Amino acid sequence: MQPLHPSDPAWVSGYRMLGRLGAGGMGMVLLGRSPGGTLVAIKLIRAEYADDVGFRARFRREVAIAQRVRNRWAVPVVDADTEAPAPWLATEFVPGPPLNEAVANHGPFPEHGVRALGTMLAEALDAVHEAGLVHRDVKPGNVLLGLDGPRLIDFGIARAMDDTVLTATDVVIGSPGFLSPEQAQGRPISPASDMFSLGCVLAYTASGQRPFGSGPVEAMLFRTVYDPPDTSGVPDALRPVVDGLLEKDPEARLDAEQLRSAWTLEESPEGGWLPPPVTRLIAERSAEMLALPAADRTEIVGGSGAGTGAGAGFGAGVSGGFGPPIGTLNDALTQGPGTTPGTRPGPPGPPEGPPTGPRRRNVLIGALATLGVIGGGVTAAVLLNNEADPGSGDGDQAGPGGEGRGRPATDRPLLVLGVQGDLEGDLADMAQAQVRGAQLAVDQLNSDTAHPFRYQLETVDDGGTADGAATAAATLTEDARVVGVLSATTSEALRASLDTYYQARLPLLTVNDGAQIIKDSVFVSARTGNALQMTDVMTYVTADEDAPAVGLVQTATDYSREVTTAFGTLLRRGGRTVHPVTIPTGTADHRAPVRQLVSKQPDFIVFGGDWEELIPFAQALDETGYDGRRIATHDAFDPRFLERAGSAAEGWMFVAAVVHPEQLDSAADFVTAFTDAFDEDPPLYAAEAYDAVQVLAACARGLHEEKELDRVTRQDIVPSIRQTRHKGVTKTFSFEPANGNFTGKGAFFYRVEDGEYLLLGTGVPED
Repeated sequence: MQPLHPSDPAWVSGYRMLGRLGAGGMGMVLLGRSPGGTLVAIKLIRAEYADDVGFRARFRREVAIAQRVRNRWAVPVVDADTEAPAPWLATEFVPGPPLNEAVANHGPFPEHGVRALGTMLAEALDAVHEAGLVHRDVKPGNVLLGLDGPRLIDFGIARAMDDTVLTATDVVIGSPGFLSPEQAQGRPISPASDMFSLGCVLAYTASGQRPFGSGPVEAMLFRTVYDPPDTSGVPDALRPVVDGLLEKDPEARLDAEQLRSAWTLEESPEGGWLPPPVTRLIAERSAEMLALPAADRTEIVGGSGAGTGAGAGFGAGVSGGFGPPIGTLNDALTQGPGTTPGTRPGPPGPPEGPPTGPRRRNVLIGALATLGVIGGGVTAAVLLNNEADPGSGDGDQAGPGGEGRGRPATDRPLLVLGVQGDLEGDLADMAQAQVRGAQLAVDQLNSDTAHPFRYQLETVDDGGTADGAATAAATLTEDARVVGVLSATTSEALRASLDTYYQARLPLLTVNDGAQIIKDSVFVSARTGNALQMTDVMTYVTADEDAPAVGLVQTATDYSREVTTAFGTLLRRGGRTVHPVTIPTGTADHRAPVRQLVSKQPDFIVFGGDWEELIPFAQALDETGYDGRRIATHDAFDPRFLERAGSAAEGWMFVAAVVHPEQLDSAADFVTAFTDAFDEDPPLYAAEAYDAVQVLAACARGLHEEKELDRVTRQDIVPSIRQTRHKGVTKTFSFEPANGNFTGKGAFFYRVEDGEYLLLGTGVPED
């Protein structure tokens, strides 16, 4: 919870505001206390939306829907006023974290916990369905955890079963990764759709992995419709029920009653149904709530308060008759008991100090347009639900601030950052570039007296091997001062070190590895993933309706399969002609497969291998005189390709997750500082490493400012790093809370001109 902002209301009707739980584009969620002392979460809508007739009608519907659902495992609405100048609703406050936060920070639940969760959520959904509704957005972020059981929340997009307004063909409602095949295809839905989503939630809770993976929206939707779920991480005893919920055919799916019969709710073992760390977290947050200021004495004043409008009588005995009369919008938001409408009161009493609580969380919203790939080529419009997590906020770190202003460096606590990399092997150039970029960031942070901490960089050589990585990780984790590590090494070494960092609860960032890693809460990928980089390539390739044929080249590497397999499938589903070519390992002469491909006259050629594999292919293609468009992917983007491919490199386009900073306006100051410090232009990955250190520093600063921590440990950073949003010199960094994957815009397009890489920008390039 955050302290109230100066612009936040001190009172909403008869409820005294105590702090911010979250904020989003449409309004805010505040923690309030009723005149009787009950804590509530108040969803307050911004005035600009309240003035929209259609939005107000939807808000009335949300309140009405919530009124219809009565179950102990569904968060009840205790009060509301849908006709106020700033409409609001108040729900029971649950001090526990959402399920996605609990799994991300503390790992999968034990079997008994998954059974309990499934049984109780099935009961809640049964109540939803008995009320004639379909929830349509059952996901971990909409499940709050209490000591006695979960609470299902957010009925904002729930609909009556016979309501077809938002179930038209080609419209996808819900959260990709947790929605049903019928939702993904824009088909009519039923209670069975909610049960499929529940299956996704239970698979995630039991294994820590989404059954249909993550990445680009269109890829998740495709896998949801056509691929079997991956439940390999679900314990054997739970898998029959989970698999039964994830049946593609709604008629074959388990319903709520069948789930509850299969998993009869048993008495939880000593310690309750939740993992011990989650139980402790809820207890700590509950204690924080008890420490909040006591409720003020409240006098009855004129006016109808919350009892007006559609919410009249809804919370009888809770707030009716208390609070100020409704006047102007500012009156309604600022006046406390006993004030006169139209005046701004002073503070309600002596300052109490800001309440403490969990750090601010950011709303991470991704909206990639799905292509014509689902349901026989229809184009689906994905309406992603804005997940206003508790404590969300903007989070951009826009300059120095806070209590550290003016403090000498020696007076500030020291935080050590590690760099584990292949410092002398095949990746030495890349690793050393990251070390220098990181060192520049450390030097600048230490010179900024406004920053609350000072930093020190420690480097360890892992040789790029699994054994070396294990040793390097042990060295860094044993130093208790190390609060974060930047990995500048091979994929093999990165994976070999993950368990060590997990055991030590030490966050690990990478800016050079884009493989899909779904691994506990310590891993953060600070670059666009291998699969995600293909989203803009897909848009570029499919934008030209007169160019339906694509030559798709795959090599034998894992990387190549990762970037080409789903890409090719989606192209075919979108009605494109795909000419696949596979280059076997060790093929030196590419002329035969290239001639065969060119004979099919493709309009585009997309190459999915690395830079060494691209050289003979590009040279053989050049010999044929092919003049169509050609695109290569991240692993082929390397200065050595230009040197060795010669004139055959001309005209090739590349999509890469790394940028030449001297070609980026936002990095001009960084380039100058790097050149002054090291007497050379910044090489690739130097700017990304600089930004990665700044992300860690932004997280530490946020903890200092929002939780008032003068000392920050690795354990403090682990649950917060994925919630940090930072505008760097290369891009804006934001992460997916569930798996630490980068969610920002970080794919850069280049074209080779006169033997140089020319940056075209981010997003889809123009020809």
